Amino acid sequence: MTIALARRLEELPPYLFAHLDALKAAEIAKGRDIIDLGIGDPDRPTPPHIIAALSAAAADPATHRYPSYVGLRDYRAAAARYYERRFRVRVDPGREVVALIGSKEGIAHFPFAFVNPGDVVLVPEPGYPVYGTLSRFAGGEVYPLPLRRERGFLPDLGAIPADVLRRARLLWLNYPNNPTGAVAPPDFFRQAVDLAHRHDLILCSDLSYGEVYLDGEPPPSLLETPGAMACAIEFSSLSKTFNMTGWRVGFAVGHAALVGGLLQVKTNVDSGVFDAVQRAAIAALDGPASAAEEMRALYRERRDLFCDGLAAAGFDVIRPRATFYVLCATPRSVPAVDFAARLLTESGVVAAPATGFGPAGEGFVRFSLTAPTERLREAVQRLRAVRL
Repeated sequence: MTIALARRLEELPPYLFAHLDALKAAEIAKGRDIIDLGIGDPDRPTPPHIIAALSAAAADPATHRYPSYVGLRDYRAAAARYYERRFRVRVDPGREVVALIGSKEGIAHFPFAFVNPGDVVLVPEPGYPVYGTLSRFAGGEVYPLPLRRERGFLPDLGAIPADVLRRARLLWLNYPNNPTGAVAPPDFFRQAVDLAHRHDLILCSDLSYGEVYLDGEPPPSLLETPGAMACAIEFSSLSKTFNMTGWRVGFAVGHAALVGGLLQVKTNVDSGVFDAVQRAAIAALDGPASAAEEMRALYRERRDLFCDGLAAAGFDVIRPRATFYVLCATPRSVPAVDFAARLLTESGVVAAPATGFGPAGEGFVRFSLTAPTERLREAVQRLRAVRL
């Protein structure tokens, strides 16, 4: 018997980190201490008041049954309160909010509700790979929008060819941005909304890092933009704000038809978010602002320590305004994968080649600040010895 993968899996791009994973395993086998700054998984624990809310809810037998597909009304109401409080955007919890098993789940399922074979999906690059991968799985054709340093890592919406726009169905945006740490100004969102209305596009905004801002004013939501609620959906996550990556809870907010389409897909592929986790998420969203403020202060301290240290050592480092990622240019046009391998073998520090987020990431590696401050300080000391 021959067991063959579906063509959609065979057509996936190669896993660019395989060589680095092997190098890391080899260094660990030698007994080397590795500082892994390649993955963005917060190292701090979830705040105690959220854990307490989960514990109390898990002890309630009422939470032990199947949850609703759309999510608890109270959780959706908490998400709506958050949007009004933070962004001055009013949404109907009954029609314009849906609970997600983490924002990744919603992002992955959304194309199946609105993309037909042959439709074009506009995807930022470098960017979160799920935007493009699941658009292809849904039969769409991905058109990459390069994010260039000289443009502040904003796509040039005016450069999209007319024939591409005629077939385009979705436009993905992600600000604050992974992997670049860039923030989009309101004027850029106005351009995106205008483009969507002129070309009948659905705007999909990934706001997973909306509370991880380190400088200046809090970043806006796309939905603050006039006209956005008529053409957009936004995906939010509690993972980064409250150190809840393993809890798998988020929500989407937007036009009722877009939320409803996503919900139709979800009713066929999952059974909702555990009610006890949703109750804990309510405690997070309605809880003290100090939790998010302490998170930002910690990442700001780490960002300054790490970026100042690398800059002093001669690295071309891009100081992020938001997120907990630091993008660093490779020296003398060294390929990103090769430079990441050199960092690993010469210093024992792991960075992610930005080409793992698309070919337009060539020339950069990404460090994550989700390691204890002392380990980041040690990483800086080690990286100073790397040949540039």
